[in-house]
Amino acid sequence: MKVLVTGAAGRTGSVVVRHLVEQGFDVVATDCFYRDDLPVKLRVSNLLDPLAGYSLLEGVEGVVHLANHPNAHVGEPKKIYAENVTMNMNVFGAAAEMGGKRIVFSSSIQSVIGKRQADDAGNFPPSQLKYLPLDGQSPANPGNHYALSKVASEQMLAYFVAQGRLDAVAIRFPFLISERFAHRIHRSDKVHINPDEGFSYLYTIDAASLVAATLRTDLPGFRTYFPCGSGTTSTRPIAQLINDFYQGVPLRKPVEELTSLVDITTITAQTGWRPLTEMPMERAKENPAL
Repeated sequence: MKVLVTGAAGRTGSVVVRHLVEQGFDVVATDCFYRDDLPVKLRVSNLLDPLAGYSLLEGVEGVVHLANHPNAHVGEPKKIYAENVTMNMNVFGAAAEMGGKRIVFSSSIQSVIGKRQADDAGNFPPSQLKYLPLDGQSPANPGNHYALSKVASEQMLAYFVAQGRLDAVAIRFPFLISERFAHRIHRSDKVHINPDEGFSYLYTIDAASLVAATLRTDLPGFRTYFPCGSGTTSTRPIAQLINDFYQGVPLRKPVEELTSLVDITTITAQTGWRPLTEMPMERAKENPAL
């Protein structure tokens, strides 16, 4: 399969490109920043140009769209929102016009977690989550302009899919951990800025393997996935996390059956994907720059 990867020069994008090449995909890589250490030649392009996508999408069957501003803190809110939505409209719209594409869109956990922060005394307000464990069907609840751009783009993608010329999966990625910092997982009881993230994480190599599994699987229509690594980022037991941060949130599974606060069973059933139970340290040593 010939696949376009946007945002290919980024931390996650570069891992995705390498993994897809290793898995036998024919990869076209693009970004607005250049780097020369990828296994394929990088095509520099600006996806804010409404015409840029057409030549990049020529002959492509799959699109892994990672190119967006990465978070809410990298610029002025209006700029982040407007440019994310514009890039996504340009890519999705061109793909829909050309037809026959399979889209994998990098959305965000922030689409569903709202805004929940501690007060000056360190106390958190009640959780805004509708249920636990979280999954791909968790209702949208954006808490900032970046999250709002992702929700709007999910809706935009669903609209194009409904027109009948695309199939698409929006992956609501949690906190992404590079191989370099894999050893830090499960070693602290530190609280996330927003505990409604569910103390979730995903290794970047797991993100890449999920992208590959999604591209290989016939997944008609529009779907949202919420992947998660094995366990949580916290040393606290699941039952204690629920007692400390999620009192009153309905549980869809008994506490004793939970190994994390995210349910990936639908992803596994549909694609066969499972995350690593732990990151082999030899991988981290081999890739110190990632």
